[in-house]
Amino acid sequence: MLAEEVSFNSRLVRDLAWVIASPPLVSGMLNDTLWWSHEGCYNEYLDCLPALKELDLDPTPLMNHLEQSNAKRLGHRFESLVAYWIIISPNYNLLAKNIQVIKDGHTYGEIDFVIQNSDTQKIIHLEVAVKFYLGSSPYQDPFRWFGTNTKDQLGRKVEHLMLKQTQLGRTHSSYFKKLGIHIDERQCFLKGRLFYPIGTDTPPHGVTSNHLRGRWIQNNTKPVTGLYYPINKKDWLAEINHNDLKQTDIQKEIKKYQKSTCFTELKKNSSGTYQEVNRLFYLPKEFKFPL
Repeated sequence: MLAEEVSFNSRLVRDLAWVIASPPLVSGMLNDTLWWSHEGCYNEYLDCLPALKELDLDPTPLMNHLEQSNAKRLGHRFESLVAYWIIISPNYNLLAKNIQVIKDGHTYGEIDFVIQNSDTQKIIHLEVAVKFYLGSSPYQDPFRWFGTNTKDQLGRKVEHLMLKQTQLGRTHSSYFKKLGIHIDERQCFLKGRLFYPIGTDTPPHGVTSNHLRGRWIQNNTKPVTGLYYPINKKDWLAEINHNDLKQTDIQKEIKKYQKSTCFTELKKNSSGTYQEVNRLFYLPKEFKFPL
């Protein structure tokens, strides 16, 4: 549950609140770039809370925004939600987004957002990402945390953000000068969840202590018991609540799925409705982590 125990009725608003308030996977100063802290995200959420409550009464503006962005993939949906966050934030102004760096016919990358701090008036290059990784031994190594596409690794993603994406405004400053953009600061946040195998809680080096966690199992391991509900990738952000369980395909044990599937683990509360208590990632027997 988010700060102040606010339970939004609209799924879209809950996703937006999650995008703002959820703890980042990494924080601190990396390569002269501020990676947002959980405290910074929490304070931003509190400042946006009046707008979020108003949206929950009528989420049509947010719905229209997402439809216009036509974001099919989860990463693009996340970026669209970040854009709307900046629009409703009393602390920032959205100046530009998705600026491609093209010089001599070659594309060097793309800046996610250029925003302005309303208080300091400083221009900020902001890079954002959301990722979900499953850990394999040795768990301390961030390069041993993989997405279901095992070419995607936590260590590689952090390096790419730190060494390339957040530095585009610096390495191509003349390009942005021609566009009339002078970047004063670089900021970044990487949000998501890390899934641990049952039996270990050892985190990878460099992640925040309060990052969101889940568990993963494989169908050739000991089965787990409980109440589980499979969730589509577009719904991996905010917690599932009783409003989302319209067609309750709740399972007493996880079946042998043919593909990797994310589940929410549910329990009934005192009012008799289901609430999420954990996330569980199921891997088919054929799934293998790289050696």
